Amino acid sequence: MTILVVVLAFVAGAAIGSFLNVVITRVPKHESIVRPPSHCPSCGTPVAPRDNIPIVSWLVLRGRCRTCGWRIPIRYWFVEVGTGVVFAAVAVLLVT
Repeated sequence: MTILVVVLAFVAGAAIGSFLNVVITRVPKHESIVRPPSHCPSCGTPVAPRDNIPIVSWLVLRGRCRTCGWRIPIRYWFVEVGTGVVFAAVAVLLVT
């Protein structure tokens, strides 16, 4: 049960990290964090749901846009993993 809670906390943290990446990218540019949906900053192509899975999609696409090949900064991956690790660590502290 403890492992399941920690894994779920990591997944939830990675999802929140993905949203944090949107905030980190758009707020300094005074863009909406809601509209338009996730898209490539280079070519503007909307990100397909299969390419919007935190951590996994960055690895599968090797850090590049599926459409134009723009290099997605590794910061995106680190924010998602880091947030997931923080959530998992908090879950470990609360469950044990």
